[in-house]
Amino acid sequence: MMEQVLTNLNYEVTTKKRSNLSVDLVYITPQVAKNYLSYNTQNRKESLRNVMFLVEQMKKGLFLENGESIVFDNNNKLLDGQHRLMAIAKSGLSFHIPVVRGAMKNAMATYDTGKNRSSIDILGLNGFKNASTLSSLSKLIYKYETKGSKAAHINAYNRTETLTNQQILDFCKENNDWVQEIIRNISNIYNKPTTKFLGVANLSFIAYTIGGKNPSSMVYNFIKNIYGITREEGTATSYLYSKLYNSKINKEPLSFYWILGMSIKAWNFYLEGNPAVKYFKFLLDQQLPKVNKYENYRKR
Repeated sequence: MMEQVLTNLNYEVTTKKRSNLSVDLVYITPQVAKNYLSYNTQNRKESLRNVMFLVEQMKKGLFLENGESIVFDNNNKLLDGQHRLMAIAKSGLSFHIPVVRGAMKNAMATYDTGKNRSSIDILGLNGFKNASTLSSLSKLIYKYETKGSKAAHINAYNRTETLTNQQILDFCKENNDWVQEIIRNISNIYNKPTTKFLGVANLSFIAYTIGGKNPSSMVYNFIKNIYGITREEGTATSYLYSKLYNSKINKEPLSFYWILGMSIKAWNFYLEGNPAVKYFKFLLDQQLPKVNKYENYRKR
């Protein structure tokens, strides 16, 4: 079918221009990678962190043969692909990768200037609703639950706490039903107040942290309390609400790790009947508090 298309376009006549570029699909073994790296004389400084991240991806089977090429210039100098080659050499694994030769020696300045597809783009292309929130929530679950991060800022992702687009897509395919249900319920809460100081993804993660994959109505009532929709003055939930609200009004951002720790503490108070609490604290160097389970209190 493709040959017929090219014939209809008079392809042979309209593409007479010759190119200095040549492309071969090469099975790059660690030995081949080391050989290619011997021609690496003018590339950017290597990043050991990036190499180790790629090694981890390769060993986990998450490094995909996606067609991204290794590039040499017309003097056989390596222009692009040093980190992938280093990772192959270090991992002991082999991959089929296109190798382009004959590029202009100043072509390096044009690499990595395009906009990479984000996880939001990938989720949208695969038909997922709420792609932006879904992506952020997936990262939060991985960052704080799986990796146990204490990073002071929600966006402070280092490479070991970062999911690839494929990992996010796989997670969403497996967990979409319950994640979307949490997002839907939290969105209804988020849309009510005029002043919004936590996003849907953040609130959804708090709900997930204290209520699991199927938060009870009590969990959502708790979220309403710390979001200021329903408040009881002088309680832990009201104290946390005031902290969050004032940070928004005064433009003094709070660490999400702190917010998460304080939310768990406020939830534990809430389970005890939301008693009068004038003050409580959580420090950034502490481990997250243990989450008390609603089921244990419901049986009392």
